[in-house]
Amino acid sequence: MYRNLAVLAILAFCLASAEYYTVRTADQHFLLKQKKIYNLLYHISQPSIVNPALYAEGQQYNIEANIDSYTNKDAVKEFLYLYKYGMLARGDVFSIYYPKLLKESVALFHLFYYAKDFDVFYKTALWARIYVNEGQFVCALYNAVISRPDTLYIQLPPLYEIYPYVFFNSEVLKKAYHAKIYGKLDTQKLTGYDTYIIPANYSGWYITYEHDQEYKLNYFTEDIGLNLYYFYFRQQYPFWLKSEEYQMPKYRGEEYLYGHKQLMTRYYLERLSNNLGKIEEFDWYKEFYPGYYPTMTYHNGLPFPQRPYLSMFPYYKYKYIKDVYEMESRISSAIDSGLVVDKNAKLVKIYSSDGLNVLGNIIEGNQDSHNYDFYGSLDYYVRKIFGYNVDPATPYQIVPSALESFATSLRDPAFYRLYKKICNYYYRYKIRQEPYTRDMIVFPSLKVESFAVDKLITYFDQFDTSLNNGLMVESQQEAESYIIKARQYRLNHKPFNFHITINSEKSIKAAIRIFLGPKYDVYRRLLNFEDNSKYFYEIDNWIIDLNAGINKIDRNSKDCFFLSPDPEPSEIFYKKIERSLNGSETLKYNERLYGFPERLLLPKGRKEGFPLYMFIYVSPVISEPLLYTSRIFGNYKFDDKPFGFPLDKPTIDFHYDGPNMLLKDVFIFHKDETENFNDIIA
Repeated sequence: MYRNLAVLAILAFCLASAEYYTVRTADQHFLLKQKKIYNLLYHISQPSIVNPALYAEGQQYNIEANIDSYTNKDAVKEFLYLYKYGMLARGDVFSIYYPKLLKESVALFHLFYYAKDFDVFYKTALWARIYVNEGQFVCALYNAVISRPDTLYIQLPPLYEIYPYVFFNSEVLKKAYHAKIYGKLDTQKLTGYDTYIIPANYSGWYITYEHDQEYKLNYFTEDIGLNLYYFYFRQQYPFWLKSEEYQMPKYRGEEYLYGHKQLMTRYYLERLSNNLGKIEEFDWYKEFYPGYYPTMTYHNGLPFPQRPYLSMFPYYKYKYIKDVYEMESRISSAIDSGLVVDKNAKLVKIYSSDGLNVLGNIIEGNQDSHNYDFYGSLDYYVRKIFGYNVDPATPYQIVPSALESFATSLRDPAFYRLYKKICNYYYRYKIRQEPYTRDMIVFPSLKVESFAVDKLITYFDQFDTSLNNGLMVESQQEAESYIIKARQYRLNHKPFNFHITINSEKSIKAAIRIFLGPKYDVYRRLLNFEDNSKYFYEIDNWIIDLNAGINKIDRNSKDCFFLSPDPEPSEIFYKKIERSLNGSETLKYNERLYGFPERLLLPKGRKEGFPLYMFIYVSPVISEPLLYTSRIFGNYKFDDKPFGFPLDKPTIDFHYDGPNMLLKDVFIFHKDETENFNDIIA
């Protein structure tokens, strides 16, 4: 059971246009697929009770008897071999950061991926829904839907609805259980169901330490939309799959690095908003500053591991520390020498057009790494250390830390220490490249005459999330009779517009980039823009046709190139599917699955105003725009400049004062719940 077309209005002496994410109307064929995918993920822990007809169909399907229905028989045989000798049991905890469990999950993904058509894929999934571990099933199914040609743009339910245990604290699920049994909470009649509302806190309200200030950021790091974004970001190019075999783009390593750089700069602005400075350095052989005290439990009651504040790394992590120390040394040597050693012991130059991609692949340690045996996976092993969890006694007795799931990684402050380290390799690589000269970034034929932004206002608003999939039910009827929702206050901002005036000497196609970054440090000291440009976060990037003369451009914040609204609740989306199937409604869908939460475009403001810089840069598009393609984030056209241009590497004797760029002071104000919204706007 279970954005619309963004139109850019450009006001000018002419009317210019840009391409955005296309919206389609679902036909019956698409609707049937969409309904089936949602049914597969509804109450996955109780397949025999919820949708018993699907349970019967899954029981009847025989994979071995239908081996000719798969395009890769070896993949089928490999899965059946693993299944015959025992896989992770249903009900057990799953994580991709354990080799045997990952191998089983990849084998299941191959089974889904190589099904010759959607019907075979669906029947295989019905079978796996009954007999395979729920976590492995969800991981493999999401990857298959994202990867298969016949499931293009099929929407997936938000993971926080499928598995709420890793998005909400245990007391929320406990209250939901009591609401189910006793029905004593506030009730509303929404979408035709009895709906119970449970207030949900962030974890810092319960366990905090006086000197550990990370709890101030819990509203950001524990935001379920942000964690869903990171889950999708890492599912886009899973580290366990080769890009060539699954038609992934060749820039996966570069996107891995720049995507994390973007996330880190956004996080830094949130720290600054809360009067927290830069992330501290750490030493593997000294005390690690941030503690982490999650109050979450897995579905089987197993608690998430905790890490004490200001503690030494435990002795059972020393073997990982030794490995990481060697990886760090080899990666640093590769950057400093400009050479990577491939698996055939040949030297590969990395100061080339593909060099940053090569570097990203060896740091992540994905299947495209030039030499995994030599460089390992810094990403993988640092997570093992920071998690403070013990190694499993057997391959299946795992106690995964929050860092060992993409859906929970952002909650742990250690995540940002890991990626500060990784981003430092990115900066180290960039600073060793040939710097930009003035002629490379200044274009006198384009002039930014003015740049203004509406008043920027942030606030917290309520957001409700269904917890039903985290609760056991006794029948199909019970599953459909009520909805229990967690209500959380989440950061949001008032929509705003950019107002830009550009003077162009001739009609030209141009790229416009807008960055947001710090003006002062945590001690209120004015920052030098050139020295701190790496802390600027790219909030928009688009291509536009400019006419000769003055071009006046208005652009709404909702149109920023990587943003996405919150997904529709599954119970509402599913009803739309059913109404569309019977002809009473038309379902429209985007040619993408998700994006960065548009609510989090801006860091939280301050009552008196949070001072920042906004930097706009305009450059001509000389060659044909490049098409960025993503099953998750959609298709988008960019110019041929590097990610983050022109702030991605140093310049020579230049202060970003050319006519085609402008640095503007902005303030972000925050509205408390007790304040009158109109008073803030005035």
